[in-house]
Amino acid sequence: MRIFQKEAQLGEIFLKFIDIYSDPIVVFEPERHEILYMNQKAKYFLGENSDLSTFFQKDEYLNFIKLIKDCHKIEENRVISFKRNEDKKGVLLFSLYPVAYDDYRIVCFTFKDITEKINKKEEKRRKNAQLILQDKLKSVDLVTSSISHEINNICNFMVNNLKITFQVWNDIFTIIKEYEDENGEFLIGGISSSEIDKVIPRLMISVIDGITRISDTIDDFRKYVKEGLKSETAVIDINEVVRRVVTILNHHIFIYTENFNFNFTEGLPKIKGNVQKLEQLIINLLMNALQSLPNRQRGVFISTGIKLNKVYIEINDEGAGIPKSIMPYIYEPFFSTKYSSGGSGLGLYLSKSIVEDFGGEISIHSEENKGTTVTIYLPYFLENGKF
Repeated sequence: MRIFQKEAQLGEIFLKFIDIYSDPIVVFEPERHEILYMNQKAKYFLGENSDLSTFFQKDEYLNFIKLIKDCHKIEENRVISFKRNEDKKGVLLFSLYPVAYDDYRIVCFTFKDITEKINKKEEKRRKNAQLILQDKLKSVDLVTSSISHEINNICNFMVNNLKITFQVWNDIFTIIKEYEDENGEFLIGGISSSEIDKVIPRLMISVIDGITRISDTIDDFRKYVKEGLKSETAVIDINEVVRRVVTILNHHIFIYTENFNFNFTEGLPKIKGNVQKLEQLIINLLMNALQSLPNRQRGVFISTGIKLNKVYIEINDEGAGIPKSIMPYIYEPFFSTKYSSGGSGLGLYLSKSIVEDFGGEISIHSEENKGTTVTIYLPYFLENGKF
């Protein structure tokens, strides 16, 4: 009889220990994953709700229940996300401690909310990354300034030589036509004398266009680097920014698709923010779209406009799409489907952060094997200084 009394006393002591424990504790009956007991800290955090399926995401809840059911040894420092207010997610760091007596077993679930700790750590990491980026951009700016100067000198030299060449061509063309009138049509470098007056000017114009394109690409890259060295906000023309990004990524666009198109709504109101961040955002989203394409025949389309009292940038691709099973996690830090190819899992997370810095919203609609549409809505800046 005294033995049973001691067992009852030990049970009471065990419950008191749980109540005064520094962290929230939930005691589970593992086979039926039924909550047997919660200390006050757990009740304060979870409420009186004994149905944790509403507290966790469905897939994570099922994995959590399986972990409890199969728990026969201590499981420490696991992580699980939970639903917070306003559809936001939090992160719990938890451990599982199985306690067995004869054939009876319970599992103690202890946890800490580490959401704020992660957010602060990520914010610190972002600030450090920005400082490192600033330092690198200073070095890159020196290099690009030197390269730009040399390339522009070469481009100017080529343009000046072409002007002389064109003057020479005008004189030679007269001689060619006189010879053709006397002797009939003939070939010059494989080009018929009757067509050469159209072909040569076209070739010269294409060379000038190529030179201009080289110069514009270098200038756009320099602007990108220069804007990265600034931290202050500026009034921004989103069409100009998108055009600059398209120029910078022109080589990548050519590699991934032969079907690239853009449609800009001219005369859009300006927005206010950091130009380099907006360029970083568009580069990231456009590269995601390009890399999702299964072949060069599939396309990527960019458009700008105004809707819902905000200007928007829309990037639509005909790529692989995003599976429904991972859509809830796409904005989470360090979540990626491209780790094997060098993805960091910060792409959409940082993109969403940049959009929020502008006071905007990001919307993603995707259908597997058909494509994805990403739309960024940004508040515009009126002439009177108001949004």
